Amino acid sequence: MRKNTPNEALRALLGEARWTGHSFALAVNRVALEAGVVLRYDRTAVAHWLSGSRPRPPVPEFVAQALSRRLGRPVSVADTGLRAASACPAEPAADKASAASALLQLITADLDPACRSALCRQPFRVEWAATPAWTGGRAGRDPRPARVCAVERETAEAISAMRRAFATADQAFGGGHARLALAAYLATDVTTWLLACPEDNHRTLFGATAALTHLTGFMCFDNLHHNLAQRYYRAALRLADEAGDATAHALVLRGMSVQAWFLGHYRQAACLADAAVDRVGGRAAPGARAAILGQAAVAHAALSHRGTALSRLAEAEGCLDEAEEPPAQRTDRADLAHLTGQALVFLRASHRAETALRDSLRHRPEAERRSRMLTIHHLADLQLRQGRLEQSCATWHRFLDDYPRIHSARVDLAFRTFRRKLSAHRDNTTARDALHRAARVAG
Repeated sequence: MRKNTPNEALRALLGEARWTGHSFALAVNRVALEAGVVLRYDRTAVAHWLSGSRPRPPVPEFVAQALSRRLGRPVSVADTGLRAASACPAEPAADKASAASALLQLITADLDPACRSALCRQPFRVEWAATPAWTGGRAGRDPRPARVCAVERETAEAISAMRRAFATADQAFGGGHARLALAAYLATDVTTWLLACPEDNHRTLFGATAALTHLTGFMCFDNLHHNLAQRYYRAALRLADEAGDATAHALVLRGMSVQAWFLGHYRQAACLADAAVDRVGGRAAPGARAAILGQAAVAHAALSHRGTALSRLAEAEGCLDEAEEPPAQRTDRADLAHLTGQALVFLRASHRAETALRDSLRHRPEAERRSRMLTIHHLADLQLRQGRLEQSCATWHRFLDDYPRIHSARVDLAFRTFRRKLSAHRDNTTARDALHRAARVAG
């Protein structure tokens, strides 16, 4: 049997990172958990890697990402000396592929079962949680406004109509419902139109496609496929930039901030949210501006930036007060109240947070099931932490009412997390009844 060659490249990186084998193993386990992979490595595993053994994919990618975060610079799998081949396609460089062809490459990989499986196991890339340059569609183009032809306008309207239909299904049934159908629509009709569109007359079409691609990324995030979500978000940013659509660009940055915040990368979340606020300025509709400002408040609250968080919330409320269409405000009000509740939890204002979460549920349209369930989860969790066990259980029963109808990994995670917390109180009759019902609805 051939003896393994010691991995000096990995040893050098560990020395640069000033990590013990135990600390390194824990960091790799944390990165893997973000991708939904449970690992229990310890210093013994690290010793094996240093002696020359190679873990199976996707572990080398987790190793590279853990080192990248620690060192503050990109570290590739090849740099680690693990040399595992990856089935994941590399992101096309911005200067080598158009936004349309880059999107097509991503969708083609997503629709291939083997590539999709590999992509879904990849880690969240902290270096991708950054704000790209904004050209506003000006690079190398005639600065005069292009005349939008009727065909382009009608095609963009068709894409927008499909986005609304998929968004409605996503809210009602979760990101695990029909996401591949959306990817197939992008791969066939939409990219065909994009690639055939004249370069000097495509902004409307690219703007509509950016919004649809953003939705695809959000559905990946809702499925907890974080690396794949990041790829779609970055593709949406490029399309929005090509379209010169600052609002679409800002909304994608907000989505990226939500994802970074969800994973606990609060500094990156705040930077992305602030960039979204700067990008959108006063151009967007009141609801969009309020959502962006509300997310900035949550990100800053997570960093204990109390003054900034409260200021952003006040600005967001002011935006909605400007709106002229009350029926359209129901979702906007519900979203902002939910964000307000999240921010106030971080600011340790529990009573005000509960009031905001209840306001969100009062405004939330019935069809927006997933958002309502996540708000109910936050409310039940807040009540449990305050020691109000019976009230928390009563709130959670409302979550369980809808649980069988949703296909969302985020909701599944909320379900498992709360059930685990409630298990500590199983000696209480009310908690035990709620746990028994949870077991039934989980099937």
